Amino acid sequence: MQQVTNIQEIEMAVNRYGEIVISKNNKNDVIIMSMEEYMKKSIKEDIIKKLKKAEEEIENEEGIDSDVVFEELRQKYEY
Repeated sequence: MQQVTNIQEIEMAVNRYGEIVISKNNKNDVIIMSMEEYMKKSIKEDIIKKLKKAEEEIENEEGIDSDVVFEELRQKYEY
């Protein structure tokens, strides 16, 4: 990921990485990153979001007991 200050840097990034994503960071700077880097970042953010949600469900006792889940899976897939 790099901060962009002029159009030539965008050209250089396209030549270097191929497909790129242009975005802004939390400091409101325009940044560019390779599509591969963007996908890794997106997957990581999605995993973190799901883990936080799971932790909240556990704290609020909203989860389903693993024994129940595994039994349902065994019945569904005849395992």
